[in-house]
Amino acid sequence: MAAADIDRLLDRHRDKFKRLLRSIVAEEEGPDPFSFPLSRYRELSDAERLELIRRAGTIARERVEEELRTRGAAWIVLLGDRVVAESDVVGICPSADEVLALGEQDDLVPFLFEAPVVEEIPERSSWAPLARGDAYPTVPVAIDGELIDADLDTGSHGTFVDARWLPEAPSTWFEGRHLGQVFYWTPGRTRLAVSAAGKRLERDLPIRFVHEWISSPFVRINAARKALVGRDLLRAFGLRLSLSAPELTTAIESGE
Repeated sequence: MAAADIDRLLDRHRDKFKRLLRSIVAEEEGPDPFSFPLSRYRELSDAERLELIRRAGTIARERVEEELRTRGAAWIVLLGDRVVAESDVVGICPSADEVLALGEQDDLVPFLFEAPVVEEIPERSSWAPLARGDAYPTVPVAIDGELIDADLDTGSHGTFVDARWLPEAPSTWFEGRHLGQVFYWTPGRTRLAVSAAGKRLERDLPIRFVHEWISSPFVRINAARKALVGRDLLRAFGLRLSLSAPELTTAIESGE
């Protein structure tokens, strides 16, 4: 093969070579995450756990993407070289402690990977202004008593909020991807409230808490975003939303 042919081949498969190189570098940076003892993992600091999770995601990226695709799964759990749990139910995932329990018998760290995300309380909210005269639909909610206008994404199966609302430090984090960027999250529950038809509706809902929200991909489109609510919140409260593009507002009605 001529040198020019090799150059063209490298150019054509540049992204594949980059992914392979990242995986090799991640493997060389430290101990194999997929043979790391769970008992030792529990003793690590939060920063050390995140580093191990980061390396696991880099090393197993292509395997994870293939498993999610071929299984039609919403999430999988890798333990060593095996998929030990999976589900095709979108929006519902096990708790952090439930995932870690899957590694107890083998004393290995289990890693959960989720399929990528697609992206008095008032009953009306103004949309979040973006560049070039555009705006993002919002829903007014109270998270643990704090009132915010959360961005609405009906393409998202779940609701994502800043990990500062976590009641206590999580037992582990998981890797996720949004807009092509890696982020770290943990499942939990918190009190959410909305207002509809003159009534305040409250629910204890499962939420995805995002580590270092301010540098996550969730603020890339809207730097002022405080939370991203998805279809799970609409279903939980049985809401009907009226989106008005001319007025750039969202009005909430109760379906109950």
